[in-house]
Amino acid sequence: MAKGLAREQLLPGHLTWPSLALLACLVLITMLAVASLRVVPEGERLVVSRLGGPPTVRGPGRTLVVPGVHRWVRVPMRWGPLDIWLEAPTREGVLLRLKAVALVSVSDPARCALRPVPQTAAVSVIVEGGLRRHVAQRRLNELGDLLPGGAHPLAADLDAAVAEWGLKITALEVVRADVPLPALHRWLTGEAAC
Repeated sequence: MAKGLAREQLLPGHLTWPSLALLACLVLITMLAVASLRVVPEGERLVVSRLGGPPTVRGPGRTLVVPGVHRWVRVPMRWGPLDIWLEAPTREGVLLRLKAVALVSVSDPARCALRPVPQTAAVSVIVEGGLRRHVAQRRLNELGDLLPGGAHPLAADLDAAVAEWGLKITALEVVRADVPLPALHRWLTGEAAC
């Protein structure tokens, strides 16, 4: 009789129901482990929040996130360089044409993930506005700090404007500064008349 009972518990292929359930659990656990593993590259961070809790920053490297329990966002730490072209008048009305390059990086990945990250155009507008104000407050002969080849001190002032997004302007360099010839001529004749 024991032999007949054992045959009823066997499935085709000689598996029992408990061993089949154990095998199914092992397969599910393996699939969950594979789905939970994330590899975060060097230039990114993973911002993870558990069931609506405060966010934590993970990475670079391997990290575990549980689908359904954790919510995660990948945040790139560096942006490409922003090219900014602008024309700005100086305090005495001389038109100056500038080309600047700004390097933007992420200073706070959690803040950057929580708030919608602005497009590069929004950051360009902030940098352009800062450069315009800088030029408008000075005379042409006082703009030696705009000469190409050096880091601009205005970058520290612009950090406050983009800090709410978790961004930082790491470098701002004016690579080209042109004064149109008619504007330069008016400036020189105005200086000679004084």
